[in-house]
Amino acid sequence: MVAEIAPDAQWRVGMVPPLPELVILGERGQMAAERGGGMALDEVGLLLGARFARLTGANAQRERALRPAQRRKAIELALWMDAHTAERFELPRLARAAGLSSYHFLRVFSRVLGVTPHQYLLRARLRAAARRLLADDSEVTRIALDVGFNDVSNFVRTFGRAAGMSPAKFRRLRNRDSNIFQAPAAACS
Repeated sequence: MVAEIAPDAQWRVGMVPPLPELVILGERGQMAAERGGGMALDEVGLLLGARFARLTGANAQRERALRPAQRRKAIELALWMDAHTAERFELPRLARAAGLSSYHFLRVFSRVLGVTPHQYLLRARLRAAARRLLADDSEVTRIALDVGFNDVSNFVRTFGRAAGMSPAKFRRLRNRDSNIFQAPAAACS
């Protein structure tokens, strides 16, 4: 039956790849299995199989294949971004460093790291800020500027969304006896 849906698909993948395009149908299938959520489980199975075949077929795998040198360059640039969060990055500059066009670099970087270069940089800046908040007593404004945020209110808002608390509250948790990652939920609200 599955071979009829997509005869050219490679069904010996070994596992279902973590493709976001499969998540919604997977959840729908789970709901159908648990409570018969409006769509029969066999219908969801057919839709999931067809989408899986389209996403993992021979053509899709060739399209997703990357050369090891491209992978290595994307990782090297990500590590460089981690070490230089305060610098201003522009896509053409990163692409030139990778020896790729801007469009191709964006695709390679996103494929290798799972996020765009901009998203990666934002997360690198947040990680650097969190380390500084825990390691020294510099003002929050100084830390925000040092790690590459040009707008302190944007830093506070972005950090709050990511950490679930303000930078000041995050810093106060370091002085508690417990590990901040094991702190009770009440302490984080």
